[in-house]
Amino acid sequence: MSDSTKIYELKITLSGIKPSIYRTIQIEENRTFFELHAAIQIAFGWENSHLHIFEIGDDRIGMSEFDEFEDDHTIEERNIRLFQTGLNEKDKFDYIYDFGDHWLHEIQVTKILEPKKTFYPKCIKGSMNRPPEDCGGIYGFEDFKEIMGNRKHPEFKEMKTWYGGMYDEELFLKDQINEDFKNFDTIVEEMLLDLDD
Repeated sequence: MSDSTKIYELKITLSGIKPSIYRTIQIEENRTFFELHAAIQIAFGWENSHLHIFEIGDDRIGMSEFDEFEDDHTIEERNIRLFQTGLNEKDKFDYIYDFGDHWLHEIQVTKILEPKKTFYPKCIKGSMNRPPEDCGGIYGFEDFKEIMGNRKHPEFKEMKTWYGGMYDEELFLKDQINEDFKNFDTIVEEMLLDLDD
């Protein structure tokens, strides 16, 4: 990484959920949008098992061969770097993961920084555990939390088995996220290999 490379600080918030589920990460401006996708997956603990898309203004950035949108051109996310979109501080854009559950992540550029002698991407703060994959979107997540929060609920045992244990709503493991980020390039390579399979 050259010394002239700036660092974007991004606050990424899951839309429509209270209390707020968010992660703030720092990532180099010369990373691709595929790499930003990977960073979001790691920061939230998503399983990368669904399609996704970025929306910046009128542009859609994603996997062009999985273009879900008729009569629409998706910019290939492996070919465009963050700085190429001209993002400035306070700019906002969206990342949608899983078109069924429709997890809308609102992303704001909170700061543009000079790099320090550390690893990037890096998670600097966050709050709350993400919803389970395939729980049915925001409304399914509310039902899930209600059931898991009441051991006497008739669906409690079934839901606990489905989830694979108890759900800790406040779980946010910044240190674990950053351990993964220290191996970021390897994780990205593995994700790219999965695409080629």
